[in-house]
Amino acid sequence: MSAATRPTGRVLFFVLAAFYAVFFLARWGWLNWDRSVRLETARAEYGHDEFVDICLRTRDAALRRSWRENPPEVAVIKDGRPVATVAGLRRLRLHETDAGLWSGRWPCPWNAAPGEYGLELSGAAGLAGRLAVQPFRISRRQPWPLPRGFAVMTLEYDQPLAGLRVPAPDGKAKDWRGLLDWVQYVGADAFWVLGGRSPGGRPGEVWQSANFPVFPVMAAECRRRGIKFGIYVQCYLTQSDSEHIPGYEYAREVRDGKSVLTRAVSLRDDRRARDIAELLKRFRDIPGVDYLGVDYIRNALGGVELVDDFYADMAGVVAPPREFAALTPEERMVYFARKKAMRKDMAFIDAWQWWRAHRVAGIIRRIRAEVGGATPLWAFMLTWNKGWQHGQDAVMFNDAGVDAEALMLYEADSVQYAAILSDWSRYARRGDAQLMVGDVVDWPLHQRSPDGPREFYRRMARATDGIYADGPARGVFVHDLGRALRGRLGPWSTRDWLDAARDAIRHFKAVPAERERHP
Repeated sequence: MSAATRPTGRVLFFVLAAFYAVFFLARWGWLNWDRSVRLETARAEYGHDEFVDICLRTRDAALRRSWRENPPEVAVIKDGRPVATVAGLRRLRLHETDAGLWSGRWPCPWNAAPGEYGLELSGAAGLAGRLAVQPFRISRRQPWPLPRGFAVMTLEYDQPLAGLRVPAPDGKAKDWRGLLDWVQYVGADAFWVLGGRSPGGRPGEVWQSANFPVFPVMAAECRRRGIKFGIYVQCYLTQSDSEHIPGYEYAREVRDGKSVLTRAVSLRDDRRARDIAELLKRFRDIPGVDYLGVDYIRNALGGVELVDDFYADMAGVVAPPREFAALTPEERMVYFARKKAMRKDMAFIDAWQWWRAHRVAGIIRRIRAEVGGATPLWAFMLTWNKGWQHGQDAVMFNDAGVDAEALMLYEADSVQYAAILSDWSRYARRGDAQLMVGDVVDWPLHQRSPDGPREFYRRMARATDGIYADGPARGVFVHDLGRALRGRLGPWSTRDWLDAARDAIRHFKAVPAERERHP
């Protein structure tokens, strides 16, 4: 080797320096990676109906041993303060689910403020410089906007429409087209009719189908008259105590110390959700169908068959008694029914109500995904305790995919009615969910008030003005035309009740636009 090609001492020095720099930098990076701790959520954004999946990761063997002895706890932080969620939970204990991974499910609080949330690990003082925390967001889904002054007449009728004779407002007897005369008479913008009810007319048939051929003709007639048309499905409550449709799992309730089947399909029945979605897609594809709807989705009867699912999902929130694992499935259902009925453990009740609403919202998400988002979806909702008593929540339903929530303000006396409106006005604002208010044409359900239809009008007007604290309802509906024609009307006529409905709709439509913007 010549002197010209022989490496100089300076070059050799730099080569060695670079080698050691790379070595020590790699070692430093490896040590930091090996000792790093990450606290984050599985996704960056969540809806109000969801569990927030919290993950804590490390490769530090000593830290992992320590956490196995004392499981780590995490708090969710908003504006520098821990956030209490369902059942008053402020700190969530994580459990090891894989080597180096601890996780937990934090239920999104009822109507939590949208925005950014942080995570705080208990006992993290010794992890300075090692702990990386990633925030997450809780957001609201933006629903299809309802037209201003939107009013609906419903029809809950499952008998054949083809042979129906209707006394129209002009006194003439007509076929089903007379129903649309009444829709126009009260000033409604839309007509929502029951299209799916179980069981069908033949053994093993899922849906009553006699009116399926009528719906395309009715949709066309509504369009000709300028009426929006919607079809809805009765979901988990069936009409037969004795005829159970093959292939469905039915809900159970406890009677005389034993679990028995009800006439309601269980919320965990996967086939039912699929059948509902398939029927709604069939209705969606009818030309002239503007809205799709679901009757109230809840565990309409029973629900004790869900006990194991509940405790599994809510493991970090509420725990069963220690002896629970030794009980038979039947004993667990009986225990669960008694605990719910006693209502002494209110944290448990809160957790059960949230979990049911979460489970129903999951069904809505599935239906919405299968049906698509091109047609607005409404849902009927029960209203005691903001729907929570029935396992429903308007904000959760909005985020799951419901565009309009038709609140069934029925079966309450005047004092209860005022309490229901007060609960709702303290809970929901106009930007949280699109609430439509409705009352039923039924004298006994107005406690046989001597004012009859005028009491109907007063309640509708009060709900229009008072369901939110920051403005009027997003819509109104009158339930239902079948009851108005042949229901329990007391000493009043169909016209008397529907005159009151017309006045209620006029009251709603007269709300000044500026009050909607600036209550």
